[in-house]
Order: sequence, then structure tokens, then C-alpha cells
Amino acid sequence: MTRAQHFQEHLYTELTFKARHLSPLRRLYRQMRAGCLGERFAFEASPGLHANMTWHYATSPAALAAFQRCLTESNLAESLSIVDGDSRLLAACFVVVQGETPGQDFHVDYGQREIPAGVTGTMLTPLIEVQAPFGHLDCREGLREFEYRYRIGEAILFDGKFEHRPQVAGSPAGAARVLVSWSIATEDERYRFAIQRVIDSQRPAVSSPGTDSPREGTCGPTHGG
Repeated sequence: MTRAQHFQEHLYTELTFKARHLSPLRRLYRQMRAGCLGERFAFEASPGLHANMTWHYATSPAALAAFQRCLTESNLAESLSIVDGDSRLLAACFVVVQGETPGQDFHVDYGQREIPAGVTGTMLTPLIEVQAPFGHLDCREGLREFEYRYRIGEAILFDGKFEHRPQVAGSPAGAARVLVSWSIATEDERYRFAIQRVIDSQRPAVSSPGTDSPREGTCGPTHGG
């Protein structure tokens, strides 16, 4: 069974890629946290699923382009063909958890009736190694529940109708669990408005990724090997 077939049948699939492709995003994250991004790089924080989770969305073309390059220059590019055969990146963010993760109900990312299965996808991978007591991802397919464990160089891509939740977990003092999240969706005009409405409800307005390469900020380059 191909990854695309597994995604269609089970609403999720797993991909592997070379971890070196995360290096530019690691530098970008460090610069964001230090407050020393170049003038063309912008992020905005939005509340996550619980009080200790924050979504740091790329809100400038240069910042979003950095996530786009990590995707398209690695094996993760396959995600764009797995979702509806031809999709695009709509949004991207760092998912940062600092503190305990409380119990959560299972949820789906795109529960709206006008958005069918197969046209949206969320892809997650850890930016840095996830170590205990940080948690991973609880998943549910029908009556079957299982755990997806975050590992460097591996990503899970799941459909907007796939049920999941963050695991109940602790947090080491002063540490953070950081994931990279890509929001992917079909180019089909029939669903674009409804999908964009969901994205807009979760993150600040953002332009489409441009083609310019990011230049060095005050803390060093944001793109490189």
C-alpha cells in the first residue's frame, strides 16, 4: 500500500526525511525566541489547544517561505501530492508547549460539513527531540486508539477528519516541546473558502510565500544547510 493509499483509507500516513532539512527552521526558531529576527521575518503567537500551548504562525512571506522550502526540498514534498493529488501550503507554525499538557477530548482539524475528507492535511514533526515527560499524540481510527510517537526525521500527515489529541504529559522545568506544523489543502475552488475560513480562525493574516531568499538577521542566517 502506498502512502497516498494509506492516507485515503486510514486518514493518516507517515513520512521520513533527512533531519538536516530542519536546520534552517531550528535557527529561525532560536531567533524568534531571542527576539532577533531579520526585518523580513515575522511571527505572531496564537493560543493553542490549552493554556500551555502556543501556535507561533509565520506571518510574513519570508518566514512562510522558510517552512515551504523545508517541505519542498525534502521527502516531505510528497505530502502535497498525497492530499487530494495536488495541494498547496496554506499556513505553517511552531507548536510550542511549556508546562503540563492537560487531558483533552479527541478532535478533528476540519469538522465542517462542507469540507470533505481527503482535501486537507496537517503534518507534524518535532523540531527537537521529544523526551519524557513530554507527551506524543493519541490517535483514534474508528474504535481503535493508538499512539504516534514523535521522532526526528519522521512526520505524521493526517486528514482534517482524523481524530487526535495531545497526550496528557508533564514538562521539565524551563523546557519546551516544539513541533513544526504545516497546514496543507487542495487547490479545488469548491472547498477553498471553507478551508481558508478555518485557517483564518486560528492564525493571523498572512501573505502567500514569496520566492525571495531570507537574508541574515541580527542573529545570523535563517536559511542554510
